[in-house]
Amino acid sequence: MRYYDCGCSFEEHDKGVIFNPDITSIPLDCSATWDLICEGNTKGVFQLESQLGRSLAKQTKPRNMEELSDLIAIMRPGCLEAMVKGKSLTMHYIDRKHSRESEEYLHESLEPILKSTHGILVYQEQAILIATEIAGFDLQEADILRKAIGKKKADVMAKVKKTFIEKASQKGIVTKEQAEEIFSWIEKSQRYSFNKSHSVSYAYNAYMTAYCKAHFPHEFFTAYLKNAVGKPDTFWEVNELVNNAKIMDITVMPPNIINMNEEFKLIGKCPTYGLTNIKNVGSSVFKKMKNHIEENQINILECDWDCMLLLVAPHVNKKAFESLILAGAFDLFKISRSKMQHQFNIIKELTKREMEWVIELKKRNGELSAAQCISMLIEESEINTGRSRPIFRTDRIPAVKDLLGTFENPGYELYDAPSWVAKVEKELLGISLTCTKVDEYDTGKSNCTCKEYIDGFNSTHGIVLAVQIDSVREWKIKKGRAKGMKMGFLTVSDTTCSLDSVTAFSEEWEKYKGLLKEGNTLLLRGSRDKNRGSFLIKRVEQLTS
Repeated sequence: MRYYDCGCSFEEHDKGVIFNPDITSIPLDCSATWDLICEGNTKGVFQLESQLGRSLAKQTKPRNMEELSDLIAIMRPGCLEAMVKGKSLTMHYIDRKHSRESEEYLHESLEPILKSTHGILVYQEQAILIATEIAGFDLQEADILRKAIGKKKADVMAKVKKTFIEKASQKGIVTKEQAEEIFSWIEKSQRYSFNKSHSVSYAYNAYMTAYCKAHFPHEFFTAYLKNAVGKPDTFWEVNELVNNAKIMDITVMPPNIINMNEEFKLIGKCPTYGLTNIKNVGSSVFKKMKNHIEENQINILECDWDCMLLLVAPHVNKKAFESLILAGAFDLFKISRSKMQHQFNIIKELTKREMEWVIELKKRNGELSAAQCISMLIEESEINTGRSRPIFRTDRIPAVKDLLGTFENPGYELYDAPSWVAKVEKELLGISLTCTKVDEYDTGKSNCTCKEYIDGFNSTHGIVLAVQIDSVREWKIKKGRAKGMKMGFLTVSDTTCSLDSVTAFSEEWEKYKGLLKEGNTLLLRGSRDKNRGSFLIKRVEQLTS
């Protein structure tokens, strides 16, 4: 049996854990699942995987199904966009839930209807109950109200509003002014909202997804990474999932020719890139390469780089094989990617017939390197000049010798600079998997990594992050003392993971926006927002090499 601290347990066998339950048997009080949701670790969780969903989950901190249902409902535009006293109903709900704001009711008769949602109008059923309580609407009239609001039909709304105010005045529970205020509140909050049964069913599905993520994270990420392929923005999805996996101490492995897996696959406890997850390496390329390896009985486990270069590369199109190199699929050979790329490009300069001879010699003498094969064939061609069809024509020998010289002694240093590796991995895999641009710089002044920050690191002396800027969004402030000014929201990363909650308020934004550009590597000094957990930028410095 596999046991968890939350009290859950699962039967194990030689191939892993048995998990095929009756869905109704999954406990709804699993602390590990609720902890995951409260931490905002909900990437891949139904309804809560967006940045908004993750942020609101962290702020709301639901601990039961009713609170989770509320969370899903207050994410709808109705609550998000309805403003009361300069704040959205969503934020009113959150602040009231955590006792940062007292519960208020437009009228005492509304308290029984709204008490469960802290005085906030969240569900369509609540709007219907208010209409029946305040204006004496029958259920048919109340449903007409619900439909009119949802469809935004101005003429219908005008009629319903008139009826509501007239009937409310007749019933006499509230004044005409109060009736108008209540109707306005209903209209604003219910423009796009959920009925409770809908929200509860969504909450149930969200919980089940979170339960799987909490107990089987390795399988969860493998499945979701596989599912990300084919989405409109595959690389964005992959980037998000890999970074989230890092936060949970799960290593997503780069592609490896040894595995010969076509798609994302769980190998050991590591979700591993498939070869077709590399840009420019499609399914047809993979199948052709695999068939060639199998038909020619090439043992990948016993292969060296020269074997791959001579026996496999000629059967893969140039762009695809180069992408395999740059994505790290051949890193097991312990040769720099720049050197492998260089040698591959040199070999490609041989004619088809010359290459056939080199391959044949390699097949007969597997212990020979590519350079040795070429050298021996040049020597043979120089000796047997009288041959009707020499391996290397006399006029080709000087050029091939030059190629061989460049192959063994390139005219420039073949160094895998982190910035270059990070760039090509981002282009081919969707994420800089093995390093980042930051690795080229002196990070000695930093006192915290992105992952350490997410895990709760704090310092009275300030937090210092050495990061690269992944995305920047400028926002115009619409209210308060800074109204009309601009601020910045950033996503940053280092090798440990990505941090998507970085904020530069108006003063800092105006001062440092010239440096806070996508792609820049910077030292960010700041602090943690105690309410929302965001990193607040106070000072920005350029990193030095």
